[in-house]
Amino acid sequence: MLYRQIFAKIWEQIDSHDILLLNGARQTGKTTLLKMVQEKLLTEKNISPEQIHWFDLERIDDLNLWSNQSSVLSLSFMRDTRRHFLFIDEFQLSKTIGSTLKVIHDHYPHIKCLATGSASWYLSIDESMAGRKMVIPVWPLTFSEYIDWQNDDVLSAFWQTVKTDIHNLSAAGVETINRALFDFITYGGYPAVVKAQNQEQKINIVSELLSSYLMRDVQLWNHSIDVLQIKKALTLLASQIGGLLDIQSLAVNSGLGRVALMDRLDLFQNTFILHFLRPHFTNKIKELTKNPKVFLVDTGIYNNLMQDYSLLPQTPKFGQLAENFVVIELHKNAQVLDQIYFWRTKSGQETNIILRRGQKLIPIEVKSGVAENIPGGLKSFIKKYAPEDAYILNWNVVKDIEFNGCKTHFRPLWFKIGDL
Repeated sequence: MLYRQIFAKIWEQIDSHDILLLNGARQTGKTTLLKMVQEKLLTEKNISPEQIHWFDLERIDDLNLWSNQSSVLSLSFMRDTRRHFLFIDEFQLSKTIGSTLKVIHDHYPHIKCLATGSASWYLSIDESMAGRKMVIPVWPLTFSEYIDWQNDDVLSAFWQTVKTDIHNLSAAGVETINRALFDFITYGGYPAVVKAQNQEQKINIVSELLSSYLMRDVQLWNHSIDVLQIKKALTLLASQIGGLLDIQSLAVNSGLGRVALMDRLDLFQNTFILHFLRPHFTNKIKELTKNPKVFLVDTGIYNNLMQDYSLLPQTPKFGQLAENFVVIELHKNAQVLDQIYFWRTKSGQETNIILRRGQKLIPIEVKSGVAENIPGGLKSFIKKYAPEDAYILNWNVVKDIEFNGCKTHFRPLWFKIGDL
């Protein structure tokens, strides 16, 4: 199995008593991660196969079982005091599973529960699970994982140079990684898409992922919902990526009322297909009331919704997708307390991304083309907040300059996003 960076975080919790819930969009590899845990239990912890129990709630028999608490608690391994591992795939399909897992957690300490879910509202379905679960988000592949999965020795060697000292990376190395980035942005980071062998397969898989999302996750939320209307609203939102959310315009153009539209926006966030980036203010009330920016969790979904894969580097469309890429990569690689915003003043000064890490603010400007100079909006942010470091992510310029006491780093778009 190909390695996922999130696996280490899951494995370090294997001996804890917490219920582990892997939560994320459909087809991001949650089931595969459970299988990796199972394999490691067998080979490294010498756990017997009879101590590992797997339930897939897409199977009607398993769903029926987990809809009846008495039936679950009557399973024979409940009475065996040896350590047992309980794997539950598609957790969200059972509306009563929360109370059963709570009982197992509280009264059967020899049983470790690991579950996957594809919709975040189900994680709060039963408040009795509070304090008993650890939720681990599973995103599509990071760009670093994407490179690892390519099995390309030349690409891997250049990427290793990036990790050690990017100033030693040749122009050919930058160009090679840029080509990989272009492919990643075009088709996205869903594991099945990355593993596909050609463009036609990639596009077909993304289309199937989007169809599955609309016909399964959306209808699980509301069986009577108009799927075509949902797709129209999602397409309109996708056309605005990187821009401010305009509720009034969206309500009119989608044919939904304001209340219905707000309901759909919650749906898109809770099913991990859309992400809103909030503005940075020192006044928290303003921060909560100003309009957010719109981003998709995967750029391959964007190109499929637009039905346009004719992406060209260093163009306005590429610029939108490059900003989307950077925002989502930061979230994929975020540390526990990281917060990510954008910054915009009433006078129009703007910085694309503000990463708050502890007490530090790190401004990040995203440019789709070649950048040689510090943009005016970034200069304004530096003057106002005096950060120690700032980044200008662009097509291929690598250099460092100082402005107003701030070290400003020019780096390619893909530069060590998770390590800023």
